[in-house]
Order: sequence, then structure tokens, then C-alpha cells
Amino acid sequence: MAADSIREYMEHGTVRNSVNFPTTELEQREEGTIRITVVNRNVPGVLSNITDIFAKNKLNIIQQINQSRDTLAYNVIDIDPATADDEQIELKRLQKEVTMLDGVLSSRVLFGSPGAGFARNVDGEYFA
Repeated sequence: MAADSIREYMEHGTVRNSVNFPTTELEQREEGTIRITVVNRNVPGVLSNITDIFAKNKLNIIQQINQSRDTLAYNVIDIDPATADDEQIELKRLQKEVTMLDGVLSSRVLFGSPGAGFARNVDGEYFA
């Protein structure tokens, strides 16, 4: 059971039976969709700032879920890999922008290899 929970988290961003994180499950992503998970402080305005980054980069959010437990929130966001202008997405730059928002603790890009693309904001410093 624990192995299944870890696999689901690594491959799909699903959280089950966690002590610290809220239970979160988003439907399987469509082929070619980019899934990003974001851990943030559960305070007003952080989710809005996260989605503003996608809008600023002309990216369409296909589906998303935000769940919180006490002071922590967990987001799973699926985006269309093409921008509104059919430009190429610079995922590393996008992830850094999201991760470095005030209130964001970490992010993970799920594509290709499960678990690839982890980044963390530690006291205003970016670690990838």
C-alpha cells in the first residue's frame, strides 16, 4: 500500500494517507499535458499569484485542484504545453517564477521521468 501511494505521488501528484499533506487527487492528465505541483503556505493571495504566473506566460490551465490542511496548501495544475501564441514554454524559467513567489515552498514538474523537476524556495533562495 505504501509503495502504491508513493508511486501515485511521483507519477501523478496524488496524495493519500499523509500526515502533513491534504488528500489530493486530480484526474489523469491528457497525453502531452504538463502537470505541475506546488506546495505553498495557506494564506490569502498565494493561489491567485500562482495562476497569474501562468496567465502572464500565456498558458492555459486545463484543470487544477487546490487542497489545504491547516497552514499548508497543495496544488496540482495541468497546463497546455502550447502558449496562446504557440510559443515554446521555458519550463525551468516558469518553474522558477512560480517557486520564488512569496508563500510558495516548493514545486515539481511532472513530465517524462516521474519526479523530475523538483525546486524549492528556502528563505528567498532558489534550489533546483
